[in-house]
Amino acid sequence: MFKMTQELVKIMGIESERIRLQWLSASEGTRFVETVREFTEQIKALGPSSLKRAA
Repeated sequence: MFKMTQELVKIMGIESERIRLQWLSASEGTRFVETVREFTEQIKALGPSSLKRAA
């Protein structure tokens, strides 16, 4: 399913860095927070998406 999502994102012209698959267990709360924080910073650094908004 993730591979299909990657292809769809590519077709739509969205940078592949804007999606991520991360395996975490329910017991990894701290790692989850770190992962989300890191990914959020990465997305912010990319700036606005190249995808044009529908009017």
